[in-house]
Amino acid sequence: MAATAAPPRPGYGLSAGTRRRSTAVFDDRIQAGTQLATNLREYVGDPNVVVLSVSRGGAVVGSVVASALGHGVPHLYYVVRPIPFAGLPRLSLGSVAGDGSVRIDNAVAQSVGVSEATLLGSIEAVDTELGREQASFFGAVPTAERLEGRTLVVVDDGMEAGDTMREAVMHLRHCYRASKVVVAVPVCLADLRKQLLRHVDGVIDIVSPVFVGSVARWYTLGVAVSPAEQLVLDLLFVSGSSGSFDYD
Repeated sequence: MAATAAPPRPGYGLSAGTRRRSTAVFDDRIQAGTQLATNLREYVGDPNVVVLSVSRGGAVVGSVVASALGHGVPHLYYVVRPIPFAGLPRLSLGSVAGDGSVRIDNAVAQSVGVSEATLLGSIEAVDTELGREQASFFGAVPTAERLEGRTLVVVDDGMEAGDTMREAVMHLRHCYRASKVVVAVPVCLADLRKQLLRHVDGVIDIVSPVFVGSVARWYTLGVAVSPAEQLVLDLLFVSGSSGSFDYD
């Protein structure tokens, strides 16, 4: 049976007719990861689980989740970027992952008439950028051998537009034969949950508001990196952090 999200904690979610919260829910991404892990209890001790984080903020959450699910649960940094099309920044021709795998949306590529040379040039540029980011992570690269046949718990620290997570799960579905793909985020817009459930087996969250605004408002320090989060980042990445987290 596909995983389903646990209901938001009282007062955390927003529904039609309620007022927006003005205060943060999480002290930091470590606390968010601890709370998120409680909603993933069915995967505790499952030797088939792999935790994939799709951003640096997500990596802080994911490291906590992986530890909570049991000793030996792999935590990998899974960076995916869209293949851009000049002049239409929101249009994606497909995606490239940190392991070098490529997904091309042939229907979109054909509809805009992109040439093979232009497409290959865009892929190469994205691959170069991703190679540097993937290499900054101390852990293993999420290759097909590590992902196929596994239950993949894909983690971020929150979603605004959801572009990063959407590209990630579509890439996973296209390039790897995973047993199950489950999205796990502390904050997920209610409409995004519905959209993602078309591509994944379940969405686990803590807060599922009707309106997100900036994900940063759900954290006490917003996009700023706390000292505790910095310690985790220093353990995960060669370059640590830039002092703030990014959201799509």
